[in-house]
Amino acid sequence: MQNEFDNLIKNAISIIEVNNNSDFIIFKDYKIIHLDKKNAKPNFKIVNENDKKILILTHPYNELGDYIILKKDITQSIKILDTIFISLFLIIIIAISLIIFYSLFLSRILSMHLKELSVKISRFDDNFTNRLDTKNYPLEFKDIINSINHLITRIQNYNTSQKELFIGIAHELKTPLAVIKAKNDVTLIKPRDSEYYINTIKNSNESIDNINKIINEILKIGRLEGAQFEEPDEIDLIEYIKNESKNFSLLGAKTSQRIELNLSPNELRIKIQKTLFSQILQNFIQNAFKFSREDTIITITTFIKDSTFYLYVDDMGCGISEDKDYFAPFKRFGNKEGVGLGLYLSKSAATALKAEIKLENRKDMQGTRAIFSMKIKKN
Repeated sequence: MQNEFDNLIKNAISIIEVNNNSDFIIFKDYKIIHLDKKNAKPNFKIVNENDKKILILTHPYNELGDYIILKKDITQSIKILDTIFISLFLIIIIAISLIIFYSLFLSRILSMHLKELSVKISRFDDNFTNRLDTKNYPLEFKDIINSINHLITRIQNYNTSQKELFIGIAHELKTPLAVIKAKNDVTLIKPRDSEYYINTIKNSNESIDNINKIINEILKIGRLEGAQFEEPDEIDLIEYIKNESKNFSLLGAKTSQRIELNLSPNELRIKIQKTLFSQILQNFIQNAFKFSREDTIITITTFIKDSTFYLYVDDMGCGISEDKDYFAPFKRFGNKEGVGLGLYLSKSAATALKAEIKLENRKDMQGTRAIFSMKIKKN
């Protein structure tokens, strides 16, 4: 319709310019009238004439109050516009109906699968041997099915580790208690001299000390599990590692061992549960001092690669056997003192942080590399 308005104005201007003698005039039927108003703007109106829609333009002709009147039949244009409007209206109605129908259809399908999923989850046994197959569900369920299966795997691993832990606790506590009872029974068989009683008490105290060490480590497990629910703190992780390294540098004073730092980047502000990360870092450093030779260097390296933060703690010890599980509870290797829960606790802490830890032999020299890796969010 705007084109119709513009064309009438152009024709009115053409008529005025050539003084009723223009070759560009499309409308030959026009008239000039006199009105009691001057310099009025062009005025449009649509009227009905003989069942037709007529567009009438009233345009100023001169400054004397004369106006030119142009008319144009726009019946066809109106019909076309009405047809377009009705067509668009019908298309919109059909589209909305299809959207509503598809939404109801899709929601019904998703509801059925959700109910099926809920029933299957409710039927999981205590050992979580069930698994959900993504092929039996729509593509939209793939991520949630994978997440549920991943959660099941974590629960299975947790249950397995807890069983191993309880068995290990029972064994570790039973052994020193059995030693104490055996020595006491032997001592009570017949009268002994004072020196024998003193030695028996000393041996009993050593066994009690071992029990206390085990209990302290068990308490650490409880504190560590509680720390998993702590709110993360925003810290400069690099600065935190520097401070912890300084605190542990005293461990190597007697054996001339020292810590060398190779930290990158210079600053890394990140939200993390400090108690969990501290458990991992402390265990790595303590093991590095424990299993390294005298007068050696413990190297701590950090860097970021592919949005992953890496922490390496390298010692100069005898290395590891790759066929052994160093993260199992109460597993001790070598002739070093310890309860055998350090790496187990570190593994649990890493899992809670959604990170990974592992041990491998160094390739540049003899020794072990403890590795911590964790995805970090980009700012």
